[in-house]
Amino acid sequence: MAATQAILGVQLRMIRRDPWFLVIMFGMPLVVMPLFVKTMKLSLQAEGFADASGAEQVVPGQVVLFGFMVSGSVAFSVFREHGWNTWDRLRASAAPPASLLAGFGLPWIIIHVFYQVVLMVVGGVFVGLRLRGSVIAEFLVILSYSTCLIALVLFFTASLRTINQVQAIVNLGAMVFGGLGGALVPREQLPGWAQAVAPFTPSYWAMEGHRAVFLEPGGLADVAKPVGVLFVATLVLAGLAVKKFRVDETKEFFA
Repeated sequence: MAATQAILGVQLRMIRRDPWFLVIMFGMPLVVMPLFVKTMKLSLQAEGFADASGAEQVVPGQVVLFGFMVSGSVAFSVFREHGWNTWDRLRASAAPPASLLAGFGLPWIIIHVFYQVVLMVVGGVFVGLRLRGSVIAEFLVILSYSTCLIALVLFFTASLRTINQVQAIVNLGAMVFGGLGGALVPREQLPGWAQAVAPFTPSYWAMEGHRAVFLEPGGLADVAKPVGVLFVATLVLAGLAVKKFRVDETKEFFA
């Protein structure tokens, strides 16, 4: 736990000193949201949600999409230690892989939750997003999506050798998973094969949870399945990341 706390503290200080990536990640979805509200309003109304404003699709969709990109920062944090030649210092602590990964992952789970909450609130102010269901249910959707994505990226980090490989997969994953999961357009508008594949993506379950509380007066029971799936996926991915992670493996930060 001591190693985890030490790494967590260092990561939070680094983020506080250089927040520009997060500033940009906040700004981009806020630019996109107003552009597609009217289009999504028509789409949702065609599904039978007569009083939908379109924000119920646009805001959660952009949060889910850009949230995938934000989660890639946890890999950057790990690879940066190798690039700065400070990884041996962490190895010298004799901390187990699980503690090291937790130290890098926990601050980004906190930031990822904060990121989603702020965008939801701002979406309510600027494009009229309204929460019809339970606040607690929505928070659980946000938390479960954050933990799942960070665990997924830590698995990529443990499995790949260079930061470029991880970034390429994260960026591709954001678009592919976001598209398949219904973050770009309502899932009913996707082709049949995409709807069949969608449940294998974390974005699908996140959007299922968001729809339950933004389009309908959903409560804890209504988000139990998507939240449960995301938390189970978190445990599986975290376990695979710990199993795959090798403290003595050299990572390439600049290659």
